[in-house]
Amino acid sequence: MKRAAVLLAALAVSLAACSPSTDAPLEPSLKLDPNPGGIARVTTSADAGAGSFREAIATAHGDASIRKIIFDPNLGSIALQQPIVYTGSQELAIQGHGIVIDGDDLAAGQSALTASGGSDLTIQQLTVQNAPGVGITVRIPVAATGQVRISLINVHALDNGLHGVLINDQTEYLSNPNSTSQEGSAAGLLVAVSASSFERNGLTVIDQDGLRINEGGPGDLEASIEATRVTGNGGDGIEFDERREGSAIFSVSGTALLGNGPFTAADFDDGIDVDEAGDGDVVGKFSDVKANDNFEQGIDLNENDAGDMKITMIGVEALRNRQEGIEFEEDDDFAGGGNIEAWLENIIANGNLGGDAGLKLREKGAGNVLATIRNVHATNNTVGGVLVREDAAGDLTATVENATTLGNTGDGIKFDENSSGNLDARVLTAAASNNTGAGVAAEQATTGTGLLRISALTAVGNGGGGVKTDAGVVVQILP
Repeated sequence: MKRAAVLLAALAVSLAACSPSTDAPLEPSLKLDPNPGGIARVTTSADAGAGSFREAIATAHGDASIRKIIFDPNLGSIALQQPIVYTGSQELAIQGHGIVIDGDDLAAGQSALTASGGSDLTIQQLTVQNAPGVGITVRIPVAATGQVRISLINVHALDNGLHGVLINDQTEYLSNPNSTSQEGSAAGLLVAVSASSFERNGLTVIDQDGLRINEGGPGDLEASIEATRVTGNGGDGIEFDERREGSAIFSVSGTALLGNGPFTAADFDDGIDVDEAGDGDVVGKFSDVKANDNFEQGIDLNENDAGDMKITMIGVEALRNRQEGIEFEEDDDFAGGGNIEAWLENIIANGNLGGDAGLKLREKGAGNVLATIRNVHATNNTVGGVLVREDAAGDLTATVENATTLGNTGDGIKFDENSSGNLDARVLTAAASNNTGAGVAAEQATTGTGLLRISALTAVGNGGGGVKTDAGVVVQILP
């Protein structure tokens, strides 16, 4: 927890200063290779027998000095007849050299590869496909402590019936995926994913994701996703679910989240869904991310109970999602108090089809909103363009600069302070035209004071007028 506290403090300072963090604490420093140890070599693509992957795993079970399994190059594909399970307690690296593990012959519900010993795990250059269950499962034992490190480098989970990859530290999840229990091990998770893909997984059962990381008990969930493709998964493309005390600390960069969540209209899902419950924060950084054509939100961030949401986004595109393109919800389901602190720059949220706005920030409990939104395009959404809202005790302080919000069904830009706090909003150099609502709207509850400052605004052809405010808001036109 000391590491998380330092990281959160660093990002909080950067956001309060209204400048993006260059050293934000969002990329866990994971070792990509375990310590030197013995090697078991895989020399055949046979499912079993001498030189097989199954035999290499059995060798590692019986000899704790084995810390690497290395496949010979060009072995092709292994047609699994039974799942492979690693239960060893030593850290292990698997170098696949392009091997394909195919689970098409497994029995209904069976997963291809499971690691359940609680040790650090590195997997490189490996594809797992067509398993009727989960492609790769990492189970954290309830007795685990410290930090468990998982690295996936050039790993591809394709066409598996359930999750593509599941990393689980929630005690009841495997027996009851709908459980709300926050119990898990005392360990924290550090997960690094790079140059990987999660595609067309989870198309047999509801709420099965491309990559899912569950953390319960007193530990942080730290994750870094880079240069990865996440497409066409039945549930969320990526889901981080952190419960009890502990924070969700993550970065996503150079990654595409496309067309995820179509499995059932009863529960369409997102490109990426981050849920944090219990004491802890959501601290995230997005850079060079595309979240398009997903069946609910493109990016869906939720912080519940006590804790803050602190997000930096630079270069994010969210197009044609069926709900909001980008949504922040603080105190989404369970109020506990906390702030939203956001620096968003070079954002495109166009053509989204539902929810409240193409880009939405909402603080529902007791807490403040402090947001800087620069170089944003939010056009042709069938809802509003940009919405910043604070609902309970707390202030709303926001700057929207260099914005283009055209042709939205609703307001182009809206600030909404609904309770005893104060509104202090600025719109600097914006084109907010041809919306069915107002170009710029601001609302202030009667118990607070509201101030809207505007400079260089073009707002023509709006159904609700260029600027619309209620009696609680004073408008100042800046030179």
